[in-house]
Order: sequence, then structure tokens, then C-alpha cells
Amino acid sequence: MKKILLNITCLLVALTSVAQNNLKDKKLYHDVYMPEVVIDEKYGITMYEKLNMMLGGDTVRNHNGYAANGFIEDFYTAGQLLHKGFYVEGQLKIYKNYYPNGQVERNFRMVDLKKSKMDIFTKEGKVKSKIVYIGNEALKWEDYYPNGMLEFVEVYDKNIQYYVEKANYYEDGSPENTLVLDHKKKLLYTQTYFHVNGQVKEIGEMQYDKSMFDYKRLGTWRQFDKNGNPTKEIKYANGEVHSEKDL
Repeated sequence: MKKILLNITCLLVALTSVAQNNLKDKKLYHDVYMPEVVIDEKYGITMYEKLNMMLGGDTVRNHNGYAANGFIEDFYTAGQLLHKGFYVEGQLKIYKNYYPNGQVERNFRMVDLKKSKMDIFTKEGKVKSKIVYIGNEALKWEDYYPNGMLEFVEVYDKNIQYYVEKANYYEDGSPENTLVLDHKKKLLYTQTYFHVNGQVKEIGEMQYDKSMFDYKRLGTWRQFDKNGNPTKEIKYANGEVHSEKDL
């Protein structure tokens, strides 16, 4: 009996030693965080962006004195998966972050050497943002309301200089304002604002000024009430009000 107890004791000691060694290894290659420390109520989990070279991050993740390479997972203190990313020389190439309930918080992946995509989700699994990057600049950005309706969209030209499309929406999906490119060479747009009931509130022409990196109003703008009746006419010259009259 004593021999059996001795063998069991030796086995427990050996298993404990193995477990401790495995835990030490895990601490070397994984980090553990409290949810309230890493999850921002508005912006989500952003702590890994500094490791994302594609988004301009210049921080390198190190393990045991060396730049991290390959897949690495981080966890919440309760054991749930927080982050899984593929690292090259300490910087992220692809990764997913997770809420404690297992839902994906964001999914970043490279399309090619210049283009990448990021999808961000709520803890309920609904799309919050969809972004396409060229380098570290957003080529296209969409945000969504909690009910799943599109809140706004911004699309730039391939050189990230001017809008190709820009719009904001009310929570029911109807447009709040739209900026539509009508003449690419002259960079002329139609800007329209809407009342909540869908009627046009204000409409006129805009032009992108490359020298000022800004958009200016041109020509005649018209304003309307909620019933669609014209209320005011304003004329602009070089972005400044030239004259206005009530209708």
C-alpha cells in the first residue's frame, strides 16, 4: 500500500511540474486581460491597432526577447478568447478580436500589399463598421445603426483626395444628406439635405477646391419647408454668400 501511495505521489508531483511548465510557456506566448480594461464602450477593442503596420502602427510585439512570429492568442481573465492574430516580425498581418461572449469584435485581413479590410461588430454580432483601407487611409467607410440600418458612407477616389460618394442617413434608412459627384474632371457635386419626412430641405452645387482641400458652395441654392414648398434662394460666389431672398 505504501508503495502504491508513493507511486501516486510521484505521479502527482510530475503532473504538477508539467502543468507549471505549460503555464509558464503560456505566459510567455499569451497575455491575459480583464474585459473592462480592453473593451471601450464606444470604440471597442483598439489596443491591437498599434501593432497593425497597415494602419500605421509602429509598435512591435516581443516575446522572450524576440519579435513575435506566427499565430498568437490572448485571453480574458475568465479564460475566453480575446484575440487571435498572425504576426510577422512582431506586427499584425491578420487578426480577430472577440467579446467575452464569443462574438467577433473585429476582423482585419490584408487583400494585397496595399489594400486591407476591417469589419467591426457589436457584442450582439451586428455589423457596426465596414472599412476598406489603401495603405493606412480609409478608401471606403460605412457605419451602421444598432438596428442594422446604414448610418453613413464615405467613399474616396483611389488617391484619397476627394469624395466619390458621401451620405448620412436617418435611423429608418432614409437619407439625411447626400453628396453626389456629377463631374469628375471639374469635381462638381450636388449636395442635398433632407427633412426627416423625406422632403428636400436644401439643395445646391458644391465644388472641391484642391488648393484649399475643402468643398465650397457655388451658384444658386434653394431651401424648402417640410411640405416641399420653396422658402429661400441663396446665391454663392466662390464659396461666399452673394445674395439671398425669401420665396
